[in-house]
Amino acid sequence: MTVADLLVVVAHPDDETLHCGGLLHRTALRGGTTVTVTLTRGGAGRTLGMCTEEDLPALREQELRRATEALGVTCAEVHDLPDGGLSDHEATGTTLVLEALRRWKPHRVVAFPPNGMNGHPDHRAAHRIALAALDRYQASPDVLLVTSTIQYTEPARPGFLDPRQVEAMRLPATLRMQVGDALEAKLRAMGHYETQARSVAKILRCYPETLLTEAFHRATG
Repeated sequence: MTVADLLVVVAHPDDETLHCGGLLHRTALRGGTTVTVTLTRGGAGRTLGMCTEEDLPALREQELRRATEALGVTCAEVHDLPDGGLSDHEATGTTLVLEALRRWKPHRVVAFPPNGMNGHPDHRAAHRIALAALDRYQASPDVLLVTSTIQYTEPARPGFLDPRQVEAMRLPATLRMQVGDALEAKLRAMGHYETQARSVAKILRCYPETLLTEAFHRATG
């Protein structure tokens, strides 16, 4: 098995592109091996009339595979834990991520921060899962947690962390990466997420700077 330069752990299809698509593609451009581990197939999301609710997981996985191909990802591992209920399956998720770590032996791992970026319960569960797996893993890769340099001001959402807590828990950015020559690939990957058009449009409207700069908090070293 090839050793991975970068392994990204996320909750849903599109998380990898929105939060670290530039890093994934720039690593691939340097000839690096990149892996994404997606814990759910996004079955609780919107269909936007493009398919039935039953067919949504398959469609979102298809979008994921097209997006990761655009980013030059070497291997996209997709699991089928319940979207919206990831916190009830953290033990299983931890085992899946630990297996991926042992399989790929990555030099660098990227995961969600404790606040999940936006307080999403699945994002927060994915953070705990990734850190639990890393705690059981024998090696010590470079660990980056995605973060933001922008104050969080979104309205409250049912089931999500209170926006004030999201902001209070926001990690400082210790690494800022300019997307640079990976921008075209990142935009192309975002374009493959047609079922997520509303979310993508909101990011383009409200947080355009995240297209050009990806921020991380180094959790090791």
